[in-house]
Amino acid sequence: MPAIEQVAFAGPLGTLRGLLHRPDSATPASAVMLLHGFTGQHIEQDRLFVQMARALTAAGFAALRFDFYGSGDSDGDFQEFTVESEVADAAAALDWLAQQPGLDPARVGVVGLSLGGAITALLAGQDARVKAAVLWNALGRPCDLANKLTPGTLGGLTVSAGLIDSLRQADPVAAIGRYAGPALVIHATGDEVVPPAAAEAYAAALGSRATLRWFEGGSHTFTRPDWRQMVFTWTIDWLAERV
Repeated sequence: MPAIEQVAFAGPLGTLRGLLHRPDSATPASAVMLLHGFTGQHIEQDRLFVQMARALTAAGFAALRFDFYGSGDSDGDFQEFTVESEVADAAAALDWLAQQPGLDPARVGVVGLSLGGAITALLAGQDARVKAAVLWNALGRPCDLANKLTPGTLGGLTVSAGLIDSLRQADPVAAIGRYAGPALVIHATGDEVVPPAAAEAYAAALGSRATLRWFEGGSHTFTRPDWRQMVFTWTIDWLAERV
């Protein structure tokens, strides 16, 4: 039977917390790390990441979903995180995964949603341990998000000037161009948050290493069960051939 473990591991700024889903496997499993979006957490909207992690374990993968520093159950406050801190958190998660029994550290994929997709691109551009990158409605121009924010409150959260500055400086499209591995870019044409031009930019930067799949209609977090099943199937089938 698949198993779920509550986990905590050291990040560069504090303890990061999440869940590791393990498949029912007698051999070391490939692992997939799920990176949440801006103001998100390891569950994601309408349990998107819970559902994806379960689909992954049913297909024989392990899945790690965790909260970035300042989000969800992890240490820190929202106003303390930056793009750089999230990339460093993701690298720390790779460090932790490499030490876990029953997992194959040479077969690790990363799936990122929205800002988490941009973090996936930035991580892949600097860390060869990412063997396959999957971008779901990934933010291509973090500066566009920065332009919508001002230092101060955002609902019950506080946005810092440091975060806004880091968003303005981040260039995930350039980073993915430095990545040597394959990437799957999935973008909903009905995404109301990130324009389709982001997917086109990622695919152009990747060249022949890209698999670009347009989801006709849809939404930013694929908010229908049938939409999600299709995205999960596309993602898992693609990952199965690469990690």
